[in-house]
Amino acid sequence: MEVGAFYLPSVGRKEDILQGMAGKRTDLYKEMLTELGEQIGYMDEHGYYGAGFTEHHFHIEGEEVSTNPVLLDLYFGMQTSNMKFGQLGCVLPSQNPINLAENIAMVSQMLDGRVFAGFARGYQPRWVNVLGQHVGLDEPASGQEYEDLKRELFEEHFDIIMKAWTQDTFSHQGKHWTIPTKDIVWAAAEVSHKYGQGVDENDRVVEIGIAPPVHDKQVPDLFMPFATSERSIKWGMERNIVPVTILTHPEITHRQFLAGQEAAAASGRNLKFGEGMAMSREIVVADTDEEAEALAREAGAFIWNNFFVPFGFNAAVAKPGEGPFDMPATFETMSERGLVIHGSPDTVNRKLEKLLTDFPVEYFWMFIYNHMPHDKCMKSLDLVTNKVWPNFTDKIGPHLAAAKSA
Repeated sequence: MEVGAFYLPSVGRKEDILQGMAGKRTDLYKEMLTELGEQIGYMDEHGYYGAGFTEHHFHIEGEEVSTNPVLLDLYFGMQTSNMKFGQLGCVLPSQNPINLAENIAMVSQMLDGRVFAGFARGYQPRWVNVLGQHVGLDEPASGQEYEDLKRELFEEHFDIIMKAWTQDTFSHQGKHWTIPTKDIVWAAAEVSHKYGQGVDENDRVVEIGIAPPVHDKQVPDLFMPFATSERSIKWGMERNIVPVTILTHPEITHRQFLAGQEAAAASGRNLKFGEGMAMSREIVVADTDEEAEALAREAGAFIWNNFFVPFGFNAAVAKPGEGPFDMPATFETMSERGLVIHGSPDTVNRKLEKLLTDFPVEYFWMFIYNHMPHDKCMKSLDLVTNKVWPNFTDKIGPHLAAAKSA
């Protein structure tokens, strides 16, 4: 099992966010970069798979200041030697897929292939609709027609990115994109005939290609956060994309995993239960259960209950028959239903043993809400690295990454 860090890079502490407009403060943003650099540097030395960042815009409140995860990938990737960096994920409906394929390919070259890619449909209309207005995401601004359009764009943009990464040159004719556009007469056709391709005998452009390609022309590992429906999981598994689930109820999660396994088999991949799947949980470890609970109460719960729950994210912890707003938005809900795993090393080991026995995933992403005090976050990271993860994977431990690199 590979273990990575899933960052929701907030700026400042809880008290800074409560003062208002934390996302506009340079001092808090630089503090975030410094602290994440130390945390990621530690993980880079201890065998972690990678770190991923969300994509969100206009978060002046400070809860997730992650405007361009690809830039964050490059920033932290240049400070490390072993880990992979990627997006969890880039919101495809509002992106230009060719530009995104190019940008990730550039980072892939700069980091010698230490990248992965994650794609999402997006759920925040404040920015998805503003940035996606050129593809019709402003009208309608919500409703089933809007959701159907986002899914159409997501799937077509994914297909375009895969063509860009797997073919020297390509064309595409879809509902929303024509690549290349019609009747482009190429003034440098003679040069392209000699040294390139994609131009026909009439000097018209019939295919385009990105340059540079991804490192060694290898498609990065692919992830899809958050896969909450069996339809999404099946779509991802059919395309060798790893779905990332945050659902916590065993019965619902079991159905999801079976759906993924069946979809993989239908596409010719005979996977074990849990293979090709990923799970994400917040993990907070301290010397004692009491200390860990006190920290966890002020960690992800503040962001989750204030900024995620209004969008229906408590569907992640719902029981069969419950809706996303049927349970209280409290730390107790998150803790009792297993979205946050907290305690001493012994306690966390017991909780993870049960979870990973039932759902033996290939990837585990640790939610890290970095408005938690940095020293406490580093202590939690040290404890989980040395006293928890070595019990579940041989990938994590002191100096393992350095040894693997050598």
